[in-house]
Amino acid sequence: MDTYTKRSMKNSKILLIALFLLGGVLLASCGAPLSGSSWPGVSSNGDTVYVAYMQHVYAVRAADGSMIWRFPEKAGRQMFFAAPVLADDQLLVGDYENVLHSLDPNTGVEKWLFAQAQADWIASPLVVGDVILAPNADHFLYALSKNGSLLWKFETGRALWAQPVSDGETVYQASMDHKVYAINIRDGQKLWSVDVGGAVIYSPALDAEEGTLYLTTLARNLMAINTRDGSIRWQRKFEGGMWTQPALKDGRLYLGDLQGMVYAISAADGTEVWSQKVDQPVTGKAAVLDSRVVFPTEDGSLIAMSLEGERLWSRTFEGKLYTGPVVIGDRLAVGIAGGKEFLKMVSLDGQDLWTFVPPK
Repeated sequence: MDTYTKRSMKNSKILLIALFLLGGVLLASCGAPLSGSSWPGVSSNGDTVYVAYMQHVYAVRAADGSMIWRFPEKAGRQMFFAAPVLADDQLLVGDYENVLHSLDPNTGVEKWLFAQAQADWIASPLVVGDVILAPNADHFLYALSKNGSLLWKFETGRALWAQPVSDGETVYQASMDHKVYAINIRDGQKLWSVDVGGAVIYSPALDAEEGTLYLTTLARNLMAINTRDGSIRWQRKFEGGMWTQPALKDGRLYLGDLQGMVYAISAADGTEVWSQKVDQPVTGKAAVLDSRVVFPTEDGSLIAMSLEGERLWSRTFEGKLYTGPVVIGDRLAVGIAGGKEFLKMVSLDGQDLWTFVPPK
């Protein structure tokens, strides 16, 4: 079997993970089924790391990796996948039993739940002011008050896997129906929609000042969209499939593809600034810091590059990385799938600081 065929098979297997997600199964490298929530969703407020993984949501001290609480205390039917979202005095997290939970971020006690959705919560919600914007796999974007009451809902053509973004007045929602929608945040009315030619499974990057959305599609396109009217400013086709959100910093977009290439792209016109081969599929959003960008790969590696494309360091974990690291000051929180440990904190040069081990 030649190298190209092997790479194509590997990339197809990674895409199948996404395609089977709604059915509640994921394909492991050995072909055995795993549960629908098979990699951790990680977020942080600086002092605490919140992790949604399998049958629990965990609050973990960022300083030392000790557990503060978990929800529920005893495992039940629900499975959690998307990264929790902290909004003032509540932590929002959806499950695979169609329920969106509001938890007390200090204690993990449930404050309220929203159970009107008809499918899984795959994407994280977004909080804008007093409005919770929650996309569901039942095709609807739900707008809720801070106490969980329904304000409005907006229907798209297919499942919503991407967290929305907003400039404070308009919410932009990407869908598996190949469209991006601009919606009035006050009343849920559509302002415009645009067909982007492929399913979108990751949240766009928004430059509100420039009025531009940047997104990748499963049709291997990276594109820039005018937020005023939905017109396409530019688009760029890649050879490798893309399973990542572009990371925007200082006029550049950093991203990788499933053929093991990483790129810096000009946000102004889509031209390539630099590219480097890392040999493994890039399967999550890069973390961009002041002097470096850190890419996650499917084989469980973090690869750090300078902002000009020079390779700085790499390290490999036991397991696989399907989401990017979360920057917490001068540290990186890493969610790991399929290994003995599912959450680690490392330094900016990749050295272990602590490993989270949940109590039995």
